[in-house]
Amino acid sequence: MTRRYDGKASNTRHAWHSKNYVLVELTTQSGLTGLGEMYCDGGGSPQVAQTMLEYEIAPHVIGRDPDQRGAIVQSLMDRLALSARGTAGSIAISAIDIALWDLLGRRSGLPCYQLLGGSSNKVSVYASGGMFGVGITPSTLAAEMKAAQSMGLLGAKIKAAAGTLMEDVERVAAVRDAIGSGIPLMVDAMFSPTVASAIELGKAMAPFDLHFLEAPTAMHDVVGWGKVACATGLSLAGPELSDDRDLMLRMLQADVIDYLQYDVAIAGGLTGGLQLAALAHTYRRKVTLHCAASAVAMAAAAHLGAGMGPSLCDGLEFHLMHDGLRNLLWAGGWRLSEGQLTAPASPGLGISMGSDELELLEAGVCCED
Repeated sequence: MTRRYDGKASNTRHAWHSKNYVLVELTTQSGLTGLGEMYCDGGGSPQVAQTMLEYEIAPHVIGRDPDQRGAIVQSLMDRLALSARGTAGSIAISAIDIALWDLLGRRSGLPCYQLLGGSSNKVSVYASGGMFGVGITPSTLAAEMKAAQSMGLLGAKIKAAAGTLMEDVERVAAVRDAIGSGIPLMVDAMFSPTVASAIELGKAMAPFDLHFLEAPTAMHDVVGWGKVACATGLSLAGPELSDDRDLMLRMLQADVIDYLQYDVAIAGGLTGGLQLAALAHTYRRKVTLHCAASAVAMAAAAHLGAGMGPSLCDGLEFHLMHDGLRNLLWAGGWRLSEGQLTAPASPGLGISMGSDELELLEAGVCCED
């Protein structure tokens, strides 16, 4: 399904005309269902994701015992290793894995955060927005993040590195003033700056007490990340949109990130998320969870974060723009208050698709601005 935008708002790299959401529903012979989601960024073709699911993944899932979740996911990963499909395959497997965990929860009567070992049903969340575009000024950004606080979101993240350095400083200064001191403030450069520009940006951000600088320079330039960290003294977060575990390991070994950042709809679902959490813990680093998808991936990430607990999970991104099917959270009993997203005690992911949402999915349209 697709959400349409007017194209006036943009991140550091492109204007938003649409955002695609690709969901997966697994159904057992007894009629139980499980929901999953694969990451599908705006501007790309959802047909690519659908083709991967239908032809590369589904034939090797249909007919399997859903209680054999680990074996199913491992067999899919083994096939992926020989297929040269890379991240596209990992994204598809992520959706299947999330749906299998949802199924496991529904069959056992337990919420996913308990299945994942969590003793709490809460995860810290922060507001993610701060786009560029027509009519977007430092004062409108300040108002956006102030409004997010009234929703129950206590942290804020905005984009940077699409304009001049002075513009970035003005934007960050306005948001810091709006949300107040002591509230986490993050900046996302989306891998755009050169190392020299990232250092310049980081130094300019120093007076505003950043919680972290996300994606400061080219994703795979581990040496460059190290130079940025050393020169600015800022905490860095990444690699965000990657499923490359070798890259994550190299970043941790090189001590260039303070927060290992990944997305459950990209990096292997809840199973992959648990494995990466263990990797971060090994290197005494916290996890911060990326999420720019629908309520399905949001619920999955929230359960993972709650399962990790606050000692390991620093927070979860709550996107102000990409909010497909978010009404499913509130209808399912999810609650947002004082910077915490609370999952219901209902089994699985704690969300269900009603007839209205299914009609939208069949039509391929989520909503329009």
